[in-house]
Parts: sequence; structure tokens; C-alpha cells
Amino acid sequence: MSQFSFHKSERLAKRPQFEKVMARGQRKRVSSICTLFMLSNGLNRKRLGIIASKKIGNAVIRNRAKRKIREAFRRIKDRINPGMDIVVISGKDLVLLSVCTLEEKLSKPLLNRQ
Repeated sequence: MSQFSFHKSERLAKRPQFEKVMARGQRKRVSSICTLFMLSNGLNRKRLGIIASKKIGNAVIRNRAKRKIREAFRRIKDRINPGMDIVVISGKDLVLLSVCTLEEKLSKPLLNRQ
């Protein structure tokens, strides 16, 4: 069961961590849903950072978008390369998708990177 959890050690929390991934990482646009930044981190775990700006909506909508991204990541993280930092910048269309569809769309660029 712990393989499907999302621990604090799997999160990017500090601004410098986000900036490093966004400055040095590989960038992939997933249609109008989101933008992904990926960078190897030298650790033996994957870490996720989520950015949901006010452009996509009010707090309720931003939080819903973040929950969907976390859930999709939680489902596919065991198939992603270990030792990678991932930053997801959500787009407006992300809110309209189901978690299953989002998982499918995010898994393509994340799994092809290997």
C-alpha cells in the first residue's frame, strides 16, 4: 500500500528547488493541459512540485487541479525513473479532465523520458 502513497519526501517544497528544475530541466508541453519540467536529482526518489496560478481560477479550482495532479502522479510514480524532480504547471483545461484522462496524458511524456 505504501507504493501508492505520496510522502513529504516526494514533494518539492522550496522555491529554489522549483527554480532549479525550471531553469535546468527538460521542458515538455502537454497540449493545453499543463507544462512539465523534468530534471535528474541524484537522489533515489522522485519528487513532484505543482504550480497552479490564479490564471486557472479561484482557490477551489486551483486546489482541485493540484489534487488531480497529485493523484495522477501517485498512480504512475512506480513506473517513472527514480531520481527525477518533476514540476507541473497546470493550465486552464486541466480542471475539466478526469483523473484517469490526466494520468494517461501525463504518463506519456514522463514514461518516454526513460
